[in-house]
Amino acid sequence: MNVSYPIADIGMAAFSVFFMQSPSFLAHQRYLQEGQGQSICETLFGISKIPGDSHIGDMLDPVDPALLHPVFDAVLTDLKQSGSLSAFRRPSQRVLIAFDGTEYFSSYDISCPHSSTRLRGKDKTKTEYFHTVLAASIVAPGHNHIVPLKPEFIKPQDGALKQDCETRAAQRWLAAHGGEYQSLNPIYLGDDLYSRQPTCEAVLAAGSHFIFVCKPDSHPLIQEYVTGIRLPTHSVAVKHGRRRFTHRYRWLSGMPMGDGARCADGELV
Repeated sequence: MNVSYPIADIGMAAFSVFFMQSPSFLAHQRYLQEGQGQSICETLFGISKIPGDSHIGDMLDPVDPALLHPVFDAVLTDLKQSGSLSAFRRPSQRVLIAFDGTEYFSSYDISCPHSSTRLRGKDKTKTEYFHTVLAASIVAPGHNHIVPLKPEFIKPQDGALKQDCETRAAQRWLAAHGGEYQSLNPIYLGDDLYSRQPTCEAVLAAGSHFIFVCKPDSHPLIQEYVTGIRLPTHSVAVKHGRRRFTHRYRWLSGMPMGDGARCADGELV
């Protein structure tokens, strides 16, 4: 039987999967529809016809993810206009934007031109295909919600000899979107992957600030630079269950990033 599905139903069917625990959500909904005459797809998501998984993939795979960017803009605009964004502002009315990469697909058999690859197995001869994305989110200490911003997909880049990675994706994100979020006066947060000169300079070029983790073993030059220096220290007592810890924070402005460049307005922690 040849059935036509409205594109809105196809989009909502794909979106609805994120709300359910079952990996075979659509098949389960068909079962409910046949047994009870109505499914959650209809009542909760307004889907008139439930398309199959493969049909959803065929229709949505060619769609440029950038078409969803206005949704992120609309959410941020609503938060600004309602005053809700003020709950996320922290030091000097700044907004904290956290970078983090996440993997959302992997397979030894299924791949596409946008897949990244890695070798698995004891002899490193088995190729695994995977997809990752750089997520940027507005966060705040003590706040139990986040505000997701436009993502940047980690995938092979045209003309690049090296495989794409999280830090290069962050640099692309800052070049593409850093300017539009500059009005938030953001401080970018990231783990040790980001505390490298190109990413630090990309943040500064976007007119923003950063706090990146800087592990001593991966930054021997910086560790050498601070050895013997008495730095300002801030201590915080932290309790996890019955255990108590003391977190100590030290900082130093104008740290060298390498090649004579300095961190300027950023901090490596």
